[in-house]
Amino acid sequence: MPRGKGIDPDWLREHYPRMTDIDALLDDCERDLGWRPSKQAVYVKANRMGLRKEPVAGRGDRAERTIRWTREPEMEAWMLEHDHGQRMDDLMAEWRKRWGFGISRGQVNLFRASHGTQRRNSHGGGRPRVPVGTERESKDGYIVVKVREEADVPMSKDNWRLKHVHVYEQAHGAVPDGCVVYFADGDRRNFDPSNLVAVPRRLVGLLNDPCMPHWHDAESLQACVALAEMRSARHGIMARAPRTCGVCGREFVPDAAHVEIGNVGIRTCPACLAAGRKWKGMRSYGRRAELG
Repeated sequence: MPRGKGIDPDWLREHYPRMTDIDALLDDCERDLGWRPSKQAVYVKANRMGLRKEPVAGRGDRAERTIRWTREPEMEAWMLEHDHGQRMDDLMAEWRKRWGFGISRGQVNLFRASHGTQRRNSHGGGRPRVPVGTERESKDGYIVVKVREEADVPMSKDNWRLKHVHVYEQAHGAVPDGCVVYFADGDRRNFDPSNLVAVPRRLVGLLNDPCMPHWHDAESLQACVALAEMRSARHGIMARAPRTCGVCGREFVPDAAHVEIGNVGIRTCPACLAAGRKWKGMRSYGRRAELG
């Protein structure tokens, strides 16, 4: 967008709702206003102005305006009073008659789900329900299982759980905080409780290190976890060890914020960092780099 120029609000208000193609809209803008804005500038401006494209036949229904139910108490109260589980089209017609603009099916579905008024039977249309205990494969290759009929959080799928996590909890109790469940033998279809081991999430990177020994069962995995704990503790000791600043030559101990993997060898003290100076290390041929 040329510096100092903005999209004329009146022009955009007239043309954006009837837009069918963004490139055609930009062509019209260039013809009418003498310059061509970017696509992002058009979308951002339209969003800030609350503009929406008009519904197009054959493309399904679209919301004519954004509705945040928590910010529209009057509309929310009207929906609670008039939504009795009737057909979607009938409710949408009543809404348009009362408020003067259309509402989309998605907005109705969101309202019903967030207020617990959605239909809870398999005869109201939509995808048929599957019984509790149904299993399916996720896109990541894990098995998920349906553990409850209804989700606790509206519009979520928290009534489906990863099967290996569910089996672990049934056998060993809740997964410890900060842990993930590993298949000890690496087989994602072996749900034997003895094959499921809780591993601290902070050690996952170390366990996946190519230098780490390979595990093949619960015993060897737990041994690798112990080794990763030792390496993590060693890293913590090294990261907190006093060292000499490569810029000013003073001895310092790194701040806690810098004690992270990859910062074990930090050689610039906090004072020099605050001053914008940083030790740049040694060049490959052994000469010290110039100080910043």
